[in-house]
Amino acid sequence: MVSLSIHRPWIRAVPAGVKLAALALISVALFLIQDPVILAVVLLATLVLLAELRALSLLRTLRPVGFMLLLAFGAHLLLGDWLVGLVVVLRIASLVLLATIVTASTALSEMLTVLDRLLAPLRWMGLSTRPVSVAIVMTLRFIPLLAARWQELSRAWHARSPRRPTWRLVTPFILTALDDADHAATALAARGAFRLENGSWKERSPVSPSLRR
Repeated sequence: MVSLSIHRPWIRAVPAGVKLAALALISVALFLIQDPVILAVVLLATLVLLAELRALSLLRTLRPVGFMLLLAFGAHLLLGDWLVGLVVVLRIASLVLLATIVTASTALSEMLTVLDRLLAPLRWMGLSTRPVSVAIVMTLRFIPLLAARWQELSRAWHARSPRRPTWRLVTPFILTALDDADHAATALAARGAFRLENGSWKERSPVSPSLRR
């Protein structure tokens, strides 16, 4: 089983707010960049960072994302826009890897606390911010978890057939992802995920311990 957490002390010591802010700024910058050479350099730098964090094993959990990126590139290639496809693939690959680094090196409760503070002005308008905070964090956290689910389906396929699964896993993957989302929503509601207590998520996180790491 591939670990979905990064335990290097220096990356763990970086505050969650700093990591999320850096991820947001880099995301905006990547969508403004259209030069595939620069995007390739960013992707290479991200891979070097993964190696320094001793987390290259996380790449195995992201194979489904790579498969979808290849399909996207193939579609652009058929349409005659291979350069646009290359830009899209490099950009999304970098973003997914960076988001994975952030989520794997940050406690879920810390990210919830940061997002709750950022969305505080919305509460002055009478809007509930907890559902938004939980949705953002769970989206980031589920990237590696869904990748691990794809690996499980792939192993189950290979245990029963010598052929490559390719597109045949898409339907069961979607169904299991929806089932996981339903169970996660039920668990969050049962743990009071949408009730704010003392303005902090640290003392009593509504998320199960297996998802906090």
